[in-house]
Amino acid sequence: MSPNVAKSCALALIPSIVTLLLVQACGGSSDAVAQSTAASDADVIEGVWESTITIRDCTSGAAIRTFKGMNTFHRGGTLSDTNNQPTVNRGPGHGVWKKGVGGSYTASFRFYRYNPDGSLAGSQKVTRTTTLAADNNNTNGTISAQLIDTADAVLQTLCGTETSVRLF
Repeated sequence: MSPNVAKSCALALIPSIVTLLLVQACGGSSDAVAQSTAASDADVIEGVWESTITIRDCTSGAAIRTFKGMNTFHRGGTLSDTNNQPTVNRGPGHGVWKKGVGGSYTASFRFYRYNPDGSLAGSQKVTRTTTLAADNNNTNGTISAQLIDTADAVLQTLCGTETSVRLF
């Protein structure tokens, strides 16, 4: 092989080598690793749950209002939340969950609240503790929530109870 042909081959490889190095430097790899889908790795709380939530007076326990909610407990400890309140009043909830003892779980999530004109009213932070029934398809729990204004000041504290049923 002549020196000019060898030089041309080497120069033609340079862009490929540079691209490979850039992919590796940016986290690319030839070894893709997916999250395990083995049933043995799943927690029984994972899935989609529909809840009936009753907001209660924190002092007397008297029911104030009841509505439906839906939570998705994702593998790894994250949570997505929505409910049947008008979407012009609130956004989707995002949060985390963790397993406790004896079939109990705690979860915290937050969503944005909106004024009737669509402007930001603040947010709401919800903390809940729930316990799985023996069938692993129903839960009972308690809720505490804080209404927060746009300056992160707590405006009101709410209490509640919930029952949930597994959808998926």
